[in-house]
Amino acid sequence: MSELALENWANPKDKPASNAIVIFSAIALVACLQINLAFTKDINWDEFSHFSQLHAHLRGDEVNITQTPYIHLYGWVVQLPGSTIEHIQLIRVMILPFELLLVAAIVLTATRFADLKTSLLCGLAYMTAGYVFTQGLALRADVISASLLMTALAIGFHRRLDAITIGAMVFLILLGFFSTVKATLYLPAFLALACYRRSELGRWVWIVPLGGVAVGALVAIAAPGIFAQIITRLQASASRMFGSGLFPQADHWLQQSTMASAFSLLLVGFVYWLVKKKSPQKPVLGLLALPALWPLIYFNSFPYFFAFILPPVAVALAPAIDWTVKRYGALAVTVVFTLSATAIWLTQPQDRLDNQREVQQFARAAFPEPVSYIDESGMIGDYPRALQRFASGWSLQKYHTAGEPIYSQKVLTEHVPLLLINGESLHNVFAETPMGERLFAQDEALLRANYIPHAGVVMVAGKRLGAGEVRKHELVATPGDYRVEGGSIRVNERDYKVGEIVSLDRAKYTFANLADTPSALRWAAAGDPTQRDVHFEELFSGY
Repeated sequence: MSELALENWANPKDKPASNAIVIFSAIALVACLQINLAFTKDINWDEFSHFSQLHAHLRGDEVNITQTPYIHLYGWVVQLPGSTIEHIQLIRVMILPFELLLVAAIVLTATRFADLKTSLLCGLAYMTAGYVFTQGLALRADVISASLLMTALAIGFHRRLDAITIGAMVFLILLGFFSTVKATLYLPAFLALACYRRSELGRWVWIVPLGGVAVGALVAIAAPGIFAQIITRLQASASRMFGSGLFPQADHWLQQSTMASAFSLLLVGFVYWLVKKKSPQKPVLGLLALPALWPLIYFNSFPYFFAFILPPVAVALAPAIDWTVKRYGALAVTVVFTLSATAIWLTQPQDRLDNQREVQQFARAAFPEPVSYIDESGMIGDYPRALQRFASGWSLQKYHTAGEPIYSQKVLTEHVPLLLINGESLHNVFAETPMGERLFAQDEALLRANYIPHAGVVMVAGKRLGAGEVRKHELVATPGDYRVEGGSIRVNERDYKVGEIVSLDRAKYTFANLADTPSALRWAAAGDPTQRDVHFEELFSGY
């Protein structure tokens, strides 16, 4: 860059158009890095689960139509050619417009408190803020909802509060709320807007309670099921999300603070400005920054949460960014943000995606046509899951609280020949030394007795018998044809040689291994097993 250009950047009052172009270029570069990440970063368990909901909705299965905007936006993707992973990658890229809309709303809102250059840097600060960079294009509702909420804020900060403005904002807020109930956590940001527009708000205050009652009444009358779902989810979420003490996800918060060190330092600078400086905008910016405190008490402050909650905080950073630009120059600030994103991009693991593809290939080779299966997160998205739930976290807690052996119940009432060990609790079913999350002993015993290893984490219906082992009154959970492997096996009073097919009902049998080596009954249609061993811990790199 020329000396003249450097001088212009050192003096923020000179050549504002040139400054804006460079920051725009940095934003475009960061977006390109994210697009690359969309195709190289492994799929998160949540993303697999959300994608499986698209197929479940297409099949006509019962799926919650709230909290799932991706179903309505991207349901058509599942009908395109390509694999589950390719479809998820495509959806990731199609979330980029929502992220760019979100960044534009941050910039537009920030222009109420700073010049264009500083406002653009607020947007860049958000895009490069640690987990925001890695989770911005994840197949989740967070960025979609945040873009709607921040657009409503931007409109409110810039347009006169007339009927059209209020109507547009209410519409966007409702869409954001139906996308995720976490939209309620944006309340401080909208209080900031109310504080900013307080002189105009008087004649519109009556709309808030009246509008809320009207909307609630319409929803209750037109769609009572949806209304009941929302109330139930809000009640459950409130008790779950705010009952875990301080910093319930401290590790993720520390990691975010480290990865987004520039953002964190600017936040500290903003707090200093809030305490030491005099400005009529302190109440407004203070309220916009308040969502940064949600990780103190909000249980679901996982990495994806930062992409949702930090947009209003990025706007509040305007005074700190402005001071930093005046001291060090806009070029330096832009470079720091861009290098931060580049460093995160360079350090992202890229070996897990191949393992995920391999598991997909193994499962589909064993079962070319969709079959019902059990797993942690819906990894084979177009195959129907026997249980539409995680085998971990909140879902596992609810499972233990309910006290029902639902895994056994499903296997014994449906046809479930496939199981994937892609989570800790399912891994522990078959582990020699189980540690961590566990299923009920009844569920573990049934699964362990009715599935055998086929290809890494891919398990198929079957029985394993030790040398000379005899099992009486052994229950077969999945009826069908099984192939004898390893050595001859006696089933009740009939002997079967290696390679022969045994047709079994869902009933109890006496099995005897007639060989002096281990033998097995394997789901016949699954073909031969493979020695390739992909461990469940090699499937996901986390967030």
